[in-house]
Amino acid sequence: MKCFKDWATADPQGPTAGDGVYLFHFVAGTGWKYYDQGSDWDCKDLGLSEPAPFCSSDPVETAPKPKPKPSSGTATSAKCPSAKTLQALVELPKGWTFGTVECVKDWAGADPQGPTAGDGWYLFHFVAGTGWKYYGDGSGYDCVDLGLKEAPFCIS
Repeated sequence: MKCFKDWATADPQGPTAGDGVYLFHFVAGTGWKYYDQGSDWDCKDLGLSEPAPFCSSDPVETAPKPKPKPSSGTATSAKCPSAKTLQALVELPKGWTFGTVECVKDWAGADPQGPTAGDGWYLFHFVAGTGWKYYGDGSGYDCVDLGLKEAPFCIS
């Protein structure tokens, strides 16, 4: 276990070797919450102004996560973005697109549509000065961790 400010990582142990860690975030009033798993995060996306052992200014992409595309400047408005705008921010698997986009405050959840059934959301966060940024993908997020009361992409 390694801690940095209100973040902590845990290195999973098991019969097969891996290169990832679990990332947890401490939220006042609710305590420690699971945040993500991977091998590196962008410090700016975590709200950190300095490098931490588990992040850097330039994120390292891991296999199942979509790769961010260079910003075309089309996603800088805080208005709810279109599916096409969000698709320009990530590299979806071949044959996939975004269907519904649901927005709550400065968060946007995009429902991926493709040749196989899925149950998750791609989540994007609007950051003033830089625009919409890919946040993560999964089957649901804890609204409290996102600073929301409720949203279609939240599980609590």
